[in-house]
Amino acid sequence: MIGRTLILGGGETDYSFAETYLEGQKFDSVVCADSGLAAAKKLGLDVSFFMGDFDSVDKEVLAEYMEMGQTCEEGTKFIKYPEEKDYTDLHLVLEWVTGQQPSEIVILGATGGRLDHFIANVNILMLPMQNNIPAYIIDPYNKLCLINSMYRIKRSSLWGKYISLCPLTEKVTGVCLSGMKYPLTNAVLKIGESIAVSNEMAKDAEEAVISLDKGILVVIESKDA
Repeated sequence: MIGRTLILGGGETDYSFAETYLEGQKFDSVVCADSGLAAAKKLGLDVSFFMGDFDSVDKEVLAEYMEMGQTCEEGTKFIKYPEEKDYTDLHLVLEWVTGQQPSEIVILGATGGRLDHFIANVNILMLPMQNNIPAYIIDPYNKLCLINSMYRIKRSSLWGKYISLCPLTEKVTGVCLSGMKYPLTNAVLKIGESIAVSNEMAKDAEEAVISLDKGILVVIESKDA
C-alpha cells in the first residue's frame, strides 16, 4: 500500500502552478515517469519510485537520485524498462501504481506537449478506474478523471467554473445531472456530440452529482486561461 500517490509524467509542467498546488497537499508516495524526475528535482520532492527507460531524463539528475537511493534507506527505488516497448512510460508507471492499491492518484505533467501522449494519458486512466481507485490528471486550468458510476463534485473543491462530460465509450446511458445549471435526467450521451460541454454548478448548489447506468465518461472541471 503506497497511500495517496503523486505521479509526475514527462509532459510539460507549469512549475508556478505545481508549487502552489503542492503547498496544500499531502502525498504518501511520489512516483516519476522518466523525465518527470527533472520536475521532481525542480520542485524539491522526495521521490519514492522512478520508472522508465531512462532515455529522456537528465543524466545529472538521474545520477543524483541514484546516489541518494544507494546511500539512504528511504531513498528512491528504481525500476527500468526496455527502450523499445509496447506501452508509454506513464502507462507502465500507472499500471504499477494501480497494482499497489493507492488510496488516490494525482498526475502532473500529463497534458502539455504532444497531443498523442495526452490522448493516451486520458485513456490509461481506465486502469485505476477499473480498480475503483480515484485518479486525476491536473494542470493549471483542468482537472480530469474517468467515471463509470456516481461521482460528486463539491463546490468547496471545484477546480473551475466549467464542468464538461465527454463519452469515452460509444454511448453512455442513463446520465443524470443534479446540482448543475443544465440538469439531465436519463440522458444518452454519444461520441460525436457536445451536448454536455461547459455546464456549470447551479448557483444555489453546494454539490453537483453525476450518475449513469452504463458506459464511461470523461469528467473535466476547467477554468479559462
